[in-house]
Amino acid sequence: MWKWETDRQPKGVMVVIHDMMEHHEYYTDLISRLRSSGYHCITGDLPGHGQTTRVNKGHISDFSQYTDRIDEWYKVAQEYGLPTFIMGQGLGGLIAIESLRQNNLQIDGIVLLNPLLSFKQSFMNRKNTLKTSVRTSSDAARFNPGIKMKYFTEDKQFLEQYENDELVVRKVSYHWYRTVINQMKTTTEHLDEFPDVPVLALLSKSNEIVDPFLSAKYIKRINSREISVHMLEHGEHSIFQRDDIEVPYYQLEAFLNTQLFKIGLLI
Repeated sequence: MWKWETDRQPKGVMVVIHDMMEHHEYYTDLISRLRSSGYHCITGDLPGHGQTTRVNKGHISDFSQYTDRIDEWYKVAQEYGLPTFIMGQGLGGLIAIESLRQNNLQIDGIVLLNPLLSFKQSFMNRKNTLKTSVRTSSDAARFNPGIKMKYFTEDKQFLEQYENDELVVRKVSYHWYRTVINQMKTTTEHLDEFPDVPVLALLSKSNEIVDPFLSAKYIKRINSREISVHMLEHGEHSIFQRDDIEVPYYQLEAFLNTQLFKIGLLI
């Protein structure tokens, strides 16, 4: 886990949860912006990702490993005594929703960036073809999930970083795949158990991994009195992993400012 503190008068704390296959270092530019806007940032690598392990890379035994990790980061964020927000990209969005649903974290808002609630149908077709070649007798058997890095972003700088990054997950275990698929189903079927927390969802129309329109329908079923869903015309799955992030960052900052204003910390 890492803490990046703002050098300005702090407004709040943001817990940042990265996506599948990648790790927290792909969010340093976003974290820099958040720090400039007055937010401390807490983040790290999810189990089976990044620097957490090389033995269980691309594998988890249970989805609770993810939610337990977020609970740890949340407790560190709470130590600041400031308004606390959670942001999750892709798999991180699914983890964020499930963490709130299970652990009822006391936060002031959740930001969902193309949350992994529904795979795109064409992507699912490829996944089902790949799944037949996996040795289902071994939960730890690894296979290439067919997720090309250009599905995340077409930004050349990030693509080059992916290509040369030894920490990027190239293969996942069958158990990981099955666990995530089952969790998507469970989470979307129990969104009525989600706490009344303000929600901002940013979705990309040009998404080769997640079905943005079906995801939007799921998000609108969340049990919250305040839900903002924005469908972005440009950009791929990873919303902040490209140069031009002015529009999504404006929407993010406006959401955060609105919550701080309601709390009475922003005039």
